[in-house]
Amino acid sequence: MTLEQIALGLGLAGLGCFLWPILMRVSGKAPTAAPGSGASLRSPLWWAGFVLTAAAIFLQRVASQQAGGG
Repeated sequence: MTLEQIALGLGLAGLGCFLWPILMRVSGKAPTAAPGSGASLRSPLWWAGFVLTAAAIFLQRVASQQAGGG
């Protein structure tokens, strides 16, 4: 498994963490947060998505530097 594949997997997992609450609210399976409450930013799922996406970006940069010879 290459770094690009790992980065892609982490990126997709991070995107899923961001999209899951949105899809649940749109489908009516989850209650909406009060406007201005910032509850979505305090969600552990949001932070997991953020960390996974940041890790994917970092790994992709490392992989591109290795491929470029630098």
